[in-house]
Amino acid sequence: MRFDRLRVVLASILLALAAPAMSGALDTVDVPVADRSADAMEAALKAGLDEVLVRLSGSRDVLDEPVAQDAAEQLDRWVTRHDYRDNSLVAHYDVQGLLGLLSSAGVPVWGLPRPRLLVWLVDQGAGKGDMVSPEHPLYAEVEAEAARRGLSLVFPQWDSEDRNALAVADIRGRFDDRLEQASARYPHEMTVAAVLYSGSSAKVSWRILQGRKTLEQGRLEADDNSAAVARLADELADTLAGRFAVKGNRTEQRTLLTVNGVDSLSGWHSLDQNLKGISGMQQAMLIQVSDASLVYALDFAADDSQLRDLLELSSSLRPCPDPAVPGPQWLYCWQG
Repeated sequence: MRFDRLRVVLASILLALAAPAMSGALDTVDVPVADRSADAMEAALKAGLDEVLVRLSGSRDVLDEPVAQDAAEQLDRWVTRHDYRDNSLVAHYDVQGLLGLLSSAGVPVWGLPRPRLLVWLVDQGAGKGDMVSPEHPLYAEVEAEAARRGLSLVFPQWDSEDRNALAVADIRGRFDDRLEQASARYPHEMTVAAVLYSGSSAKVSWRILQGRKTLEQGRLEADDNSAAVARLADELADTLAGRFAVKGNRTEQRTLLTVNGVDSLSGWHSLDQNLKGISGMQQAMLIQVSDASLVYALDFAADDSQLRDLLELSSSLRPCPDPAVPGPQWLYCWQG
């Protein structure tokens, strides 16, 4: 499709598309129940609501806010569906409504997009160490704890290709050039490099990287491996939410974003969904279409540096090599 035709189509449907739906992974909670009584069901639904609120805020402190009590008092309003599965109650919640509730209460909100984290976790054990992959005993626990906090994880297969590119000692030794090379085969926005040490207590040394740049790092200690995995999920989620959760209100300021390289209707649709789905994006309005570019006026609830961080979580949106553009605009290129 030539861009002049695309321009005509866009002009006729600028207001036709709504913001994208929230990922289902954030809205579903699996809560163990002792029985199927009404009291047990209500307690499970309340526990599930608390978990969803923590996911959406990015902070466990949200449960100390009045908005958490307000939400609990309207429990039926937020539960969209629930079903029993073995000894658990699987509950689904109105994520969009809860995001609006948190935002209106001035509580930080961590919506979408969320970075996919490629996790290179070494279980040091008593030997040379083993990588946690889908075949490892700890894999299911790490997955479950990540789901509890709304993290999106990618695990290496740890097959011959991975082993030829990377050794477990490279994680301990921080050989980030090898780590980056091994990571290239997996879709991700950020990398987690971590080592779990077992003993009288369990310890984890962890880092979050973007390329070869270490964004955050830390060490934690827990009673055992299961507790350490839970704490690791909490620390990763707390760290990322501190970077990406948005707290703010609509302003009269607009950021003008010019995007080059969108040469199809499907490309524009993807870009439009990407922008409108960003946490804290109050409005993303397409105001200009030309043969070379699209221009959006963005009303974002927080500061520009946080908006840039969120924009660049998209693998399809990157700053153009030449930043020169007339007016107070940002220039990005679409690689979809």
